Amino acid sequence: MQDKKYRRPAEYPCGVADFPKLRNQGCVYVDKTDLVYELAQTNFVFLSRPRRFGKSLLCSTLKAYFEGRKELFEGLKIMDLEQEWKQYPVFRFDISMLKDMPIEVMESGLGFQLRNYEDIYGNPGPDETTPGKRFAGLIQRARQQTGLPAVVIIDEYDAPMLTYMHDEENKAKVRMILQEFYQTLKVCDSDERFVFITGITKFSQMSIFSTINNLSNITMNPKYASICGITESELHDVFDIDVEMLAEEYGIGKEEMYAQLKNKYDGYHFVAKSEDIYNPYSLLLAFFNTRLQSFWFASGTPTFILDEFRRCNTDLLALDGAEAEVEEFDQPTESLESPLPLLYQAGYLTIKDYNPISCTYTLGLPNAEVRGGMMKNILPIVNGTKGYENASYATTIRSSLAKGNYDRAKTALQAFLSSIPYMQQGKDELKDLAKYEALYQRDLYIFFSGMSATVQCEVMMATGRVDLAMRMGDKVYVCEFKVSASAESALDQIDRNRYYEPWLAIQRKIVKIGARFDVKDRTLKDWNVEELD
Repeated sequence: MQDKKYRRPAEYPCGVADFPKLRNQGCVYVDKTDLVYELAQTNFVFLSRPRRFGKSLLCSTLKAYFEGRKELFEGLKIMDLEQEWKQYPVFRFDISMLKDMPIEVMESGLGFQLRNYEDIYGNPGPDETTPGKRFAGLIQRARQQTGLPAVVIIDEYDAPMLTYMHDEENKAKVRMILQEFYQTLKVCDSDERFVFITGITKFSQMSIFSTINNLSNITMNPKYASICGITESELHDVFDIDVEMLAEEYGIGKEEMYAQLKNKYDGYHFVAKSEDIYNPYSLLLAFFNTRLQSFWFASGTPTFILDEFRRCNTDLLALDGAEAEVEEFDQPTESLESPLPLLYQAGYLTIKDYNPISCTYTLGLPNAEVRGGMMKNILPIVNGTKGYENASYATTIRSSLAKGNYDRAKTALQAFLSSIPYMQQGKDELKDLAKYEALYQRDLYIFFSGMSATVQCEVMMATGRVDLAMRMGDKVYVCEFKVSASAESALDQIDRNRYYEPWLAIQRKIVKIGARFDVKDRTLKDWNVEELD
């Protein structure tokens, strides 16, 4: 590669959420300052976005803007919009710092952040004995000393609440601490120019924000749909040379690399109709590492998401195409009966369509990174297997299928299925062969999805219904399952009904697999495999 035409690794702001640092170090920056300016003309604002989607960078950008640091914005869109550049007193709090603290020291954690501003605007008075009272004193003193109202920016407001989401006793204690702090925003609203609060979830205004009834929720406002993340047009305008670099690294054309990036990291829609949004964290790391990997999931899956799957017994096969009414997105997180709005807020589902007549959203998994990462993490929960063993089986099966070594793939798949403790399902349930087949269909869907394959179950067509179709690498696998008939009959059903026909036009090798499961041994007994000429 010709290194001189590409960016240096230091130019990618991977993990950099500090706007001044990003600008001073000459990092590549997707200019959203026109939206920042538009947002700054409002007063009390709340925004929900998934983790690592740029919320903290947005908070830092707003802080720099309200501090009047004009030099940081040279050459950006906001320079044509802002004329005054006033220097407001700005208070920014990162509540995520409290999430791993014992509850008894959370007030001290808030106090630590308050102390930084007390060094500027003066120590608390004798009556300012709690975080909320100290906060109120700071806002009032800042107004007196500067003559300007305060700007308050609160990042990841819900982080401690998510830690104790289903622990009623401790959740109540955390709520009391945060509520006493947050109610200051209402008490001091006459001394505040702008309040901005970010988080992943929406908590009831009757609890954590019980006294704040003037927050404007812009989470699903079309005007701000792209304020976090990277749009399709921004990818082409700002990162075209980076896509070219990746394409050369992989030995493919640039347009094909665009397609692979789209499949891996794109697909987020935060309103009913919006431009595609790419995950900025994963996209920048892909350029930095010159590798297409699942960076977002490698950074950790929040415990509350895994707990939600356990609590709701979520049907993973129904996530793609699941429907949710508009009212469900307005319910407080504490009282959600369906996990769908929470999965959407956390970035594991996205809006695929909206029906204005029925006021219903159609949701789905946004991209291959989310699909693969979710399934890897969820599989041990739904079937009791061990994650490290699943990874070993997956590596063997994937490489064996790619090489056409179907016997080796079958042996590894048998070992995986044999490791599942199906006795957890109950003897009576497994007497029903249809349910037995559905269990294996579910686990294979999750397992292969975790291998970054594109998997579909129960694919309807004119001649029948395919049990499972999977696209992985340069092959499409069309599978039919039997529990009371032979693998040969399953393969014959594929041929007789031409189940492979929808995939003939995509120029990939088609592999037909007829499989038989054994009820007694609880594993794959046999399969017949044929490659379609």
